[in-house]
Amino acid sequence: MSTERRRGAAALVVFAALLVIGGLIGAALAPGGATTQNRDAGPEITWLAFTLLLLSLLWIVIGVLAARTRLVGAPGAAAARATWLSASRPWRARESTLGLLPLDRWLIFVIPVAVLVLTRMLQTALTTWVHLAIVVGAWVVFALVLRLAVGQRSPWPVIAAVGGVVLLRCLLTLAVISFAGSDGFSRELWLDPFLRTLFVAVAFAAYIWTFAAAGWALWAQGGSRYAVGSLLAALGAGLALPALGIAVAGVQHTVDAWDDGLGLVPRSVLALSGTVVSAGAVAWAAVVVGAVLCAVGVGVLRGSRVRRRVG
Repeated sequence: MSTERRRGAAALVVFAALLVIGGLIGAALAPGGATTQNRDAGPEITWLAFTLLLLSLLWIVIGVLAARTRLVGAPGAAAARATWLSASRPWRARESTLGLLPLDRWLIFVIPVAVLVLTRMLQTALTTWVHLAIVVGAWVVFALVLRLAVGQRSPWPVIAAVGGVVLLRCLLTLAVISFAGSDGFSRELWLDPFLRTLFVAVAFAAYIWTFAAAGWALWAQGGSRYAVGSLLAALGAGLALPALGIAVAGVQHTVDAWDDGLGLVPRSVLALSGTVVSAGAVAWAAVVVGAVLCAVGVGVLRGSRVRRRVG
């Protein structure tokens, strides 16, 4: 078996395991959401989501076809190809981003970011900024720290890998909104045990795969210590700073506002948020855990650089 096939088989095994874990989590969650009324802004939200879904799918299809056809020579097609290859085969992220034109480099960054922001806005039916602020804030911190950790190496392989998976994850949310409306998260989907389990399984697997793809792309570029250190530092900061903001703003207030706009917070979380001591402890514990992960990542990175200079 060739190296490419072995890596592909390993990726399938990892993703299948993540699906199983996500399915178990979805089955264990108590029904949540359905706490808001008239949250759906109307059919225009569904049509906007459907339009964004088609455009995102078109970008992915162009990436798939560009890998095997002359379409790769068209403007932007190389960026779509890099996005698809880096998300599905992150060990090829560095290869797929070599020689990209400036326009293509910006497209592999701008398109996933735009789709992510628009998807989260549609998910809340444009009724609240809390969900958008938490999600985008966490990703901004993660991206900034990761960029600092990458240093003088090219950031485009990991940008393509993370952006590609984020784009694929948004397809799942957009598909639900397109067929069930933004309020479908709290009714048809979230209250149905089978649909809830299926949604959580795929969403969880895709979410964890985001970081697996980032680590794989970093590993192919600089080795295991470089990948582990960079990823831990970025993950820790991406967890600690948003958690700190939630803790300072007040967990009860934040969770209530989050659920009012999203309608997707499990009952167990809502019940926990009612216990101020427990909720505050969870938020501050997340801050501590994130800070520790970030510190460990920085330590691993520094050790890697010292070892490289000595060697």
